[in-house]
Amino acid sequence: MACCVCYKDRLANIRNIAIARSAPATVLPAPQIVATGLDESTIESYEKVVLGESRRVPGPNGGCCWICLSEYNSKETIRCIPECEHCFHADCIDEWLRINNTCPVCRNTPSPSPLHVASINP
Repeated sequence: MACCVCYKDRLANIRNIAIARSAPATVLPAPQIVATGLDESTIESYEKVVLGESRRVPGPNGGCCWICLSEYNSKETIRCIPECEHCFHADCIDEWLRINNTCPVCRNTPSPSPLHVASINP
């Protein structure tokens, strides 16, 4: 008698599994991504510098971009965040600021500043 009961339970479990597998999968909606970065006009308002032969970068920067970790070369355009004066390759920081609203080094939130385009010579 016990074997018969176990056998019926086993068949019921197999049927339930088969029904569950054949049922349409529940599709959850994709999560909404909220852009928290800065707008293009604010990014463009930050100072741009074209490096000269000395490759001297203004502010508390070293010899490389803290986003891509590549060294700065002469004639490259860099962009500086006004409040903290951290500088990066313009392409690197522009992309960062479109997604994030903070400096990648100190995490301070930058604010708009007047547009300046400068050239540093050796």
